[in-house]
Amino acid sequence: MKTIIKWRWTILVVWLVATVLLTVFQPNVNEILHQRGQDPLPQDSPSKVASQLLSKMNETQGMNNILIFFNENKLSEEDMKQIESGILSLREQQENLGLSQFIDPITIPAAKSSLVSPDGTTLMASFILEKNGRSVDDIQKEIGNILTDVKVEYYLSGEDFIQNDYIKASTEGVEKSAALTVIFILVVLILMFRSVVIPFVSLAAVGVSYLVSMGIAAQVIDKLDFPITSVTQMLLVLILFGIGTDYNILLFNRFKEELANGSSIDDAIITSYKTAGRTIVYSILTVFIAFAGLTFSEFGIYKSANVVAIGAVVLVLEILTLTPFLMKVLGTKLFWPSKKVTGHKESRFWAKLTQISVKRPVLTTVIIVILLIPVLLTSGQKLSFDQLKELGNDHPSTKGFSLVGEHFSRGQALPTTVVIENDKAMNNNDSLSVVEKLTNNLKQVEGVLAVSSVTQPQAAPIDFFYASGLTEEDGSKKFFIPDEVLASPDFQQSEASFMSKDRKITKLIVILKDDPYSPAALDTVERINDTLSSGLKGTSLSNSTFGAAGPSSTTYDMNKAQIKSFNGTAIIVIVSVFLVLLFVIRAFWPSLYIVLALLASYYVAMSASKLVTEYVIGADGVSSFVPFFSFIVIVAVGVDYSIFLMMRFKEYGKIAPSEAIVKSAKSVGGVIISAMVILGGTFATLIPSGLVLLIELAAAVIVGLVVLCFILLPMLVPALMVLPETLKKKRVGRS
Repeated sequence: MKTIIKWRWTILVVWLVATVLLTVFQPNVNEILHQRGQDPLPQDSPSKVASQLLSKMNETQGMNNILIFFNENKLSEEDMKQIESGILSLREQQENLGLSQFIDPITIPAAKSSLVSPDGTTLMASFILEKNGRSVDDIQKEIGNILTDVKVEYYLSGEDFIQNDYIKASTEGVEKSAALTVIFILVVLILMFRSVVIPFVSLAAVGVSYLVSMGIAAQVIDKLDFPITSVTQMLLVLILFGIGTDYNILLFNRFKEELANGSSIDDAIITSYKTAGRTIVYSILTVFIAFAGLTFSEFGIYKSANVVAIGAVVLVLEILTLTPFLMKVLGTKLFWPSKKVTGHKESRFWAKLTQISVKRPVLTTVIIVILLIPVLLTSGQKLSFDQLKELGNDHPSTKGFSLVGEHFSRGQALPTTVVIENDKAMNNNDSLSVVEKLTNNLKQVEGVLAVSSVTQPQAAPIDFFYASGLTEEDGSKKFFIPDEVLASPDFQQSEASFMSKDRKITKLIVILKDDPYSPAALDTVERINDTLSSGLKGTSLSNSTFGAAGPSSTTYDMNKAQIKSFNGTAIIVIVSVFLVLLFVIRAFWPSLYIVLALLASYYVAMSASKLVTEYVIGADGVSSFVPFFSFIVIVAVGVDYSIFLMMRFKEYGKIAPSEAIVKSAKSVGGVIISAMVILGGTFATLIPSGLVLLIELAAAVIVGLVVLCFILLPMLVPALMVLPETLKKKRVGRS
């Protein structure tokens, strides 16, 4: 530390240069996110495989989208003329716009029954959007320019546009949260230290850490094609500013305490880093290991959060090098306008809680465990993957999709597409009879509204194909297409619509009864997958590659991938945190007690998020990302408070454990409460975003931290620590 103090000006220059360069040359991560979208699934996921087959068949790369025209009083003749003119203009620019597989009721009259609503208020056109490196916003502007003369109300919706609005809402929420976080931290630090210098110094130091971390992360995301999602930047902002401020509170409090004891500035810095500094390094180590462990996750959204590990490394370097510069240069001026430098106040409240628990450890443990039982039993989550409901109808894509749901069916707007690839052409009776049977089997699946295929292009069986007089073994009529029909222009048109040019790939369009993002739709997809597997087994297409594509299938695969990744990653994080605690505390049982307390606080958080979702927000289920990110924040960051407590506990190693833990609680309780308020407050700034995901995440983290800070850490952990000694004394007393 003496060397760092000596070279402080050189260190300052290095930090400033690094910050400026990394900020100036930082790739725009929001732009990268909009271009890439959120694609968390590995390439071998069934929906991904199906999408690749579909792209191969259509010779295009893109997702399904829709253009919706609407007039609540029914589309008039003038409206239809404008719509026709607009659609024809779009078709003229179809290649430049990247619109393929364009199907509309104007140029394809046969599609009118399925693309114009029965009440005549709504008209749809479906297409596959090839972005070709462009942002969805730019494409939307291009389409808007072409439809300038169309005065009919219209909306662009579908997979690309819904996801784009979701990303924009998340990004705006993060930006709003970042501004509120800075204001909140300033106010809290001013009130805490009665100083106007420390808040700005602390924010400046953490701000440098964030800018450098984000600069490095952006380069990794851009150059190494690292996963990025709407939560990536949010987590980096919240956690760095939350824990960075927490660490500064701990460090500046110790620095203030040493100055109050008469130490010189240099000695106060050195002593602060020998004590509080070491605690901070251990604390950051747990954060780093927890988030670095996400690297092993196969789920892209979880994996993207390990940029926080980059932030943890940068933060510890900043605290060890730049913060000493600020302490040395400013000295007692850090606490201006306070004229008298005094140590931080001890926490009598925390000490009282701990004192009660160590006096009656058995009773304390029993009461807390009894209170936790109903919480644990009600913490199970019904997850929601519905981005539409999370966004609400305030966005163009979701408003348009709601109109489709009201006047058609939501499943019709975003269908599930079954794709089958064989090693031989399938334009023969053997293969087509399998497709026909599969089409009929899929129609019988619960939750399926309609199925169209090469043998049933209008989603209804063609009686002529069963009129040959041939029968199956069970006596039913045999499916058979005469050669002259196979060669007819009409059937050739059906093949062109439902098969690849080489006829080795075919698709079946499945319309679901339910909202494509709903839990019911996910159950239907599972039944579709089972029907596919059993329907192709033992047939001439048994060796084919197959799968289901579309938002429902993608969401279904995401659900499975999330659950699998959550379980595996959670184990890695828990074991890693336990090992770090074991290394820091050098005691098995206290380390175990802390891990149990962290897990208990997580389950309390889940129970709270369930209540908020059900009774406050009124949603069908908790947003699918909330459980994992609540877990990683509560465990990885909540363990810091345990380390704060246990490091001070180790300083009182010569006195009785029950007395030492009470003194430790008294000494660091105020710091831990302040740290909890800071971190909880930073997450509270997510609530004004209005996005369900962020509101639920904020509620879960805040409740988890409050329970950890006021019940589990000051009461349950100390009670468990002294419990063996208490029971031993009772046994000795009886004997």
